[in-house]
Amino acid sequence: MTSEPSAVAVLRHHVGVLVTSTVLLTALPVPGFAQQDVIARVKDFYANASYEEALQTLRSASPSAPTAGVTDAAAYQVFCLVALGREQEATDAIAAIVRVDPLYHPTETDVSPRIRSFFENVRKPLLPGIVRQLYAGAKDRLERKEAGEAKKDLDRVIALLDEMKASEDQDLADLRTLALGFRDLSVIAAAREAAPPPPPLVAAPIVPTPAPPPPKPPAIYSLSDTNVTLPVVVSRSLPPWRVLSAVEKLQVFRGQLELVIDENGKVLSTKMLKGLRPDYDPALMKAAAAWTFRPATKDGQPVRYRYVMDMQLGGGQD
Repeated sequence: MTSEPSAVAVLRHHVGVLVTSTVLLTALPVPGFAQQDVIARVKDFYANASYEEALQTLRSASPSAPTAGVTDAAAYQVFCLVALGREQEATDAIAAIVRVDPLYHPTETDVSPRIRSFFENVRKPLLPGIVRQLYAGAKDRLERKEAGEAKKDLDRVIALLDEMKASEDQDLADLRTLALGFRDLSVIAAAREAAPPPPPLVAAPIVPTPAPPPPKPPAIYSLSDTNVTLPVVVSRSLPPWRVLSAVEKLQVFRGQLELVIDENGKVLSTKMLKGLRPDYDPALMKAAAAWTFRPATKDGQPVRYRYVMDMQLGGGQD
């Protein structure tokens, strides 16, 4: 059996070597009860110092996908190899274990202090490279939106750096600071991934803006509004009328003309409430449209007014 320093030298010489780790780390088949039976037999052989029998039992197990008992199987293979003095094989086997589970340590109940020391002497020089690989892989997972898996890798990075006493090495201390920052980001991203998607946006119906109400027309006052001053005629000309007979010349024709007069004293509309003569009324309304007035007022302000005028023809009067 060689001393521990020589074992470390062998590891450093073969640091890049990874032997058939598939056999070492996927040694036992499913179902679980059969795997447990193999591990139990291997432990019995190891306890009785039957190391070759233990190795043969492990080799006879059919390879399969990694399961919960993989670490036990690979670890006991290492223990048996060390006990048999096959340190190079044991070194390669430890390297395979560490690459899969860098946080694994043999327990005091499993093996002797000498084997634990051998295991750690092989394991520790591998940790810086593994830590950087895990860190790079975690960043890649974050970029691929795999926040949950990235957080697991970053937790392992931080745990390994703490074990390696990163505070005593500035490069490792900086790496730990970066890993903590990215782990916080991964926690936030994982929470977002787990959150239910927001409800789809539904466009609000477009409600047309109602058109403003038309302006209220100005009030039109009349004789019933006692507080309004009446309009006063400024200019008024009547159309001429012809008497058709001597009898008609003696007659008097009376009628009523309604005018709407605006705030400027101009006539807005004309209407015969009571006609004078059918042949005269149209000419009268046309002439009345050109009449002008001083407008009616209310509280001193000009207002519109509906003015009813009594009209008369004949009898020597307009």
